[in-house]
Amino acid sequence: MVETDHSPKIFICYARKDNESSDPNKRWLDRLLEHLGPFDSQQDLDIWSDQKIEMGSTWNRDIQTTLQNAKAAVLLVSPSFLNSAYIRNNELPILLQRAKEQGVLIVPIILRPCVLDRVIFKYPDPQNGPHTLSLASFQGANSPNQPLNTLSEAQQDKLLVSVANRLLGLVPVNP
Repeated sequence: MVETDHSPKIFICYARKDNESSDPNKRWLDRLLEHLGPFDSQQDLDIWSDQKIEMGSTWNRDIQTTLQNAKAAVLLVSPSFLNSAYIRNNELPILLQRAKEQGVLIVPIILRPCVLDRVIFKYPDPQNGPHTLSLASFQGANSPNQPLNTLSEAQQDKLLVSVANRLLGLVPVNP
């Protein structure tokens, strides 16, 4: 789908390991997309994850292009996310720079207990910075003390609905 003024592009940043469980309730990307999918279908939001990369595409270029056009990013934060070299070196530097310079909305969702406040990311260059930031400086959808995997399924769904509502707030209102 081509982004229009009525469909802000939302980049979903996650570690693949966090979507591989045999338990569908622990496939966090799938759970989030279930809540956001209707708004993608009705073209209120343009929801993008690497699952939209088509066979034969240059996947890194597709990701980089999407990062440059995103109006918001949802970060599915876990130990796997924090440990991902690709996220650290290729996705977060662009998102953090765009958040600082262009006001891109960053919405962390804490999936599992992790040391969110102790992990520092450098940007715009992932090795040399010069800027540094902890993702804990962004107001998350949930507290690091209440990761999704410690909540009931109903509480998880309520939190994911709140994320959907926040993202819908980016949709321009027609006069």
